[in-house]
Amino acid sequence: MARTKRTGLVSLACTECRKQHLKCDAQKPTCSRCAQHGYLCQYLPSRRGGYRKPRMSSDSHAPLPSAAGDLGATPSQDLGPGIPGGMQPDYQSPLTLPLQRPEQPGLESTPGPRASATRPFTWSTSTPRLRLNQEPFQSNRDPWSQDDRSLRLYYENFHIAHPILAPSAVYYDQEYPRFLQMVVNFVGSHYLPSSPGQEERDKVLAELTCHADRTPCMVQAWLIYSIAIYARGEWVEAQDALSRGIAIALDIGMNRREFATSVHPENSIEAESLRRTWWELYVTDILIAAPSKSNTFLCSTMTPEVGLPCEESVYTGTCPIPPSKKILDFKRRIFAPEETVFSSFSYRIEATDILCRALVLSRLKDYHRDHLQAVENALVSWINHLPARKLDIVDSYGNIDEMMFQAHVTIAYATMLLHLPRSDLQPVLSQTDEKFWPVASRHLASTLNRPVHSIKATEASRRISDAISLCPNVLKHSPFVIPALALCGMIQLATSVKHTEECFDHHYNRVTLILGCLKSTKRIWGLADSAYNHLRTSAADALSDSMERWCTEPLRKFFPADASPTSTDRTAAQPARPITAISDGQDMAFQPMLPSFVDPTCYNDSFFTTIPDFEIG
Repeated sequence: MARTKRTGLVSLACTECRKQHLKCDAQKPTCSRCAQHGYLCQYLPSRRGGYRKPRMSSDSHAPLPSAAGDLGATPSQDLGPGIPGGMQPDYQSPLTLPLQRPEQPGLESTPGPRASATRPFTWSTSTPRLRLNQEPFQSNRDPWSQDDRSLRLYYENFHIAHPILAPSAVYYDQEYPRFLQMVVNFVGSHYLPSSPGQEERDKVLAELTCHADRTPCMVQAWLIYSIAIYARGEWVEAQDALSRGIAIALDIGMNRREFATSVHPENSIEAESLRRTWWELYVTDILIAAPSKSNTFLCSTMTPEVGLPCEESVYTGTCPIPPSKKILDFKRRIFAPEETVFSSFSYRIEATDILCRALVLSRLKDYHRDHLQAVENALVSWINHLPARKLDIVDSYGNIDEMMFQAHVTIAYATMLLHLPRSDLQPVLSQTDEKFWPVASRHLASTLNRPVHSIKATEASRRISDAISLCPNVLKHSPFVIPALALCGMIQLATSVKHTEECFDHHYNRVTLILGCLKSTKRIWGLADSAYNHLRTSAADALSDSMERWCTEPLRKFFPADASPTSTDRTAAQPARPITAISDGQDMAFQPMLPSFVDPTCYNDSFFTTIPDFEIG
């Protein structure tokens, strides 16, 4: 317990509460507020009376301890109390991950092919989930293997969207092998001002390919690496890396329900990490194939046996992990007498399943129109069967449910891919990039006419723009949302070209929203740079004439000159309004806004969607 003054106030506060100027109860290992919101709870050790580093003179050439560690010290040197090798704790920044860094002398060893296949996992089954209050220290390590800044950025950005590794509080307790640490820091370094180049990428690839490990850690390394390479715009290399990871996963049996619990207890964080790894493979296998023209899906052809992941707040918090639920129980929820709420990860898995069905259907040369209707029914049913608390992606505190965000975007993306090839929007933009604009066979069966398909595709794009407007920081989202954003902008652009200029501003605002999100993301991921440039050039060609007419007299459309009453007419038509006190809660400065001033909509969208508008609450 933290020491308190006689006034009852806590004299210690975590960095998260300090940053937001909130009272902290100083509970350890994590305070109540951080435990509730899943924050990293760090207590900076006091330096009062402690050892202080001597100030280096200007002419001294002695090396300072770097973030990568002092390679001159050895673990056998004990020069400081409780600190291996005499290394002092690094207090340079309160944002440094509050993780204990144990020595890992065995990272350089490379086991043989057969020995690695049967080698027991290095995870500890009794690892405490939170060890944030322990003082960090520097150990002998390669600068690439444990770069604190890159690791922190990985967990603050990438891990939120793909939470398969252990939570950051116990990252070092897992003693991940060197190749996985290199992949993690490679991904995290993309969020630094200077992103890694081809040389760093080749180093990571060489480290992965030179190891013959056939372990879950190698699967996780290939999986994370494939997503990062995909986001860099290297699609072929990403599919190859993912195939390597899936091959190892199937070889060691990660698709079996008993695999996660064969070594670890079911409620352990290690077993949950293994379950999440398989399902992330499952989801990535579908999402990474969406822009391609093949129907090669490796994981979705397997019988789903692995237990479903738990909620993110449970995985990163202090609550014990509950027994995993079966995928069959999730599918049977529709017929249950009472509504059962599953984890957001589970709804994300089902949304990706429906996307897979839409992709397969669009690439078939011949099919019955009932097949199309079946996928359409699945898209609508997914929305109708969502629990009320899963409809919103933002709570009253502004926290984003990333798994549900991805699930909603995936459903809208599948809807666009399903209806766009059958709509009359297809020939509007003839110079579209096939990477983002779906190309389907010429003969497409349909139960609806083309205008209705156009409306459904436009409505789905509107849902994506609404979702991204709530959480526009694309860097916090999965790179797989980039193609969905690009297609959303292209559909809004095509709709604005096809519709009358009365609703030009409505579509123009959505196109500029998507362009802004892609522009802020392209400095990190090359895939966003390609999407941004294509959408920008298409919009410049298609909207230049309309923008010129729109900006000539922008207020005429809202306040026509012939319809504006004179001051005399207004006085005669309206009775004198009594003066009302401001305390009555009425606005004294502005008259009621004209309905025509609001962006006009193109249709009554309530006929084509069952999703209510996203609300915060």
